[in-house]
Amino acid sequence: MYQNIYRIKRSFVIPLSLVVFLFLVLLLLSLLLKGSPLEKKVFTIIFIPVLYVYVESLYRKVSTGEQGIMIRKVFRKKELRWEDITHVGAMILRKRSYLLLTTAKGFYILSNAYENYSSLIGDIIIHLDKEKVEEEVRKQHEHPAKNISDIVMILFTIIVLLGIIASKLFVF
Repeated sequence: MYQNIYRIKRSFVIPLSLVVFLFLVLLLLSLLLKGSPLEKKVFTIIFIPVLYVYVESLYRKVSTGEQGIMIRKVFRKKELRWEDITHVGAMILRKRSYLLLTTAKGFYILSNAYENYSSLIGDIIIHLDKEKVEEEVRKQHEHPAKNISDIVMILFTIIVLLGIIASKLFVF
């Protein structure tokens, strides 16, 4: 049974919801207000991956418990027993932090996009032998990297989409 559940940060998911909604409005405006065929194709091509990222961020979660860890994504679920994990490493790129869980069958990556990332690291550390966990992972547990670049990018996207929608509705 899994006791602790970690989801993607709400500070990312909520603005992303607004981006998906604005892209949908923009797509509908281009379809209903006789946008050019190229415009319809471009908005459709952009909307599909944005919608996928949104759905993925809603479904993605990591659960930890006494028996192991479960990593759930949209169409996939992987359960790892604690004894199957042979090594835990950390990689930091700018302000983005990644945990690398290595098993005999492969490796799994967890990023600091999860809420309570420090608690997630702590849950992993307490269930594994000391020699399996790199010192960098322990440092991340004590001082996790904070990443706000995704949120800034989404807010910029919202402003751009609002500008495009305004220009389509109110021809200047």
